[in-house]
Amino acid sequence: MEQKVKIPKTNEVIKEYEDLRSFYKETEKEINKIKDEQQRLLLKTVEKLQPELEWLKQHNYYFIHPAFGDLKSTRGPILGVREENQFVYMYDIKKRSLIKCDTCDEFKPYNITASDIINDGLFMDAMEGILYTRELLNEYNNRISTVHSNLKADLENYTRIFNEL
Repeated sequence: MEQKVKIPKTNEVIKEYEDLRSFYKETEKEINKIKDEQQRLLLKTVEKLQPELEWLKQHNYYFIHPAFGDLKSTRGPILGVREENQFVYMYDIKKRSLIKCDTCDEFKPYNITASDIINDGLFMDAMEGILYTRELLNEYNNRISTVHSNLKADLENYTRIFNEL
């Protein structure tokens, strides 16, 4: 018994192509709208936190990012890292501009736009880096408390050993 395979007519296939293309175009427009909103939010957040960022810079705090280990910056918040850690994206507080620094060229800065950050897929990293500035002092206080506790424990331990000699 032979089964007949229904082969769609060319017009049906073209209609399906048009529907798929329409869906793609609409989704692409929505993605672009979302990216535009991400850019605006990133810039509004930087602007809103500018006085706090300036205070941290004036008081010589390093800016760190919760996702990038010991990487730190004196220019401003770290917004992301790309291309095998060659480029570090930052907000330069003094110049009020977004930059990326080339770690292979003495951290040479290049001006970038919010669009560059978004199109490189760094929106979440950038927002976390900017918002983490609100946690910096707590983080530094936690770190210095740990150093203090360790130093004190070491001194007490070796003082006890010395007294037992």
